Amino acid sequence: MLSNGRRYEVSSLNHFHAPLPWFYLLANRLLLAGLTALFLFAPKVWFANLGIELVDELGYTELKAMYIGLMGTLTLNSLLGAVRERFLDPALDLCLLSYAALASVRAWEILVEGIFDSFTLQLLAAELASAAAVAVALIIRLKSST
Repeated sequence: MLSNGRRYEVSSLNHFHAPLPWFYLLANRLLLAGLTALFLFAPKVWFANLGIELVDELGYTELKAMYIGLMGTLTLNSLLGAVRERFLDPALDLCLLSYAALASVRAWEILVEGIFDSFTLQLLAAELASAAAVAVALIIRLKSST
């Protein structure tokens, strides 16, 4: 009850689930920041784990640009969305598009090209789970704002 005598109702969706989009962005992107740091400080080890061994050292510059540059940018975008409400929806949208695209390309390689190993399957599972989690966060965000 408010001081003016009106009833104040909070839907259970808003009360319990409204923080989920922020939590998703923080948790997911802190994990991604850790991966970015690993590619920054031990790139050859991580690229070798991915089955990438280059003939020329210059190739690592290109891989670092994509892995460190892009993952770092996505991390900063998501952290911005987690701390500034006006950037929350664009950050969630970008996460959904990113994970959906990663999973789509990886699934294509697995299902159509037949190129995969157990690590590739684990990456696909992680990307699908991340895409599903951000989709749930977006749905909750939409429902809590109405």
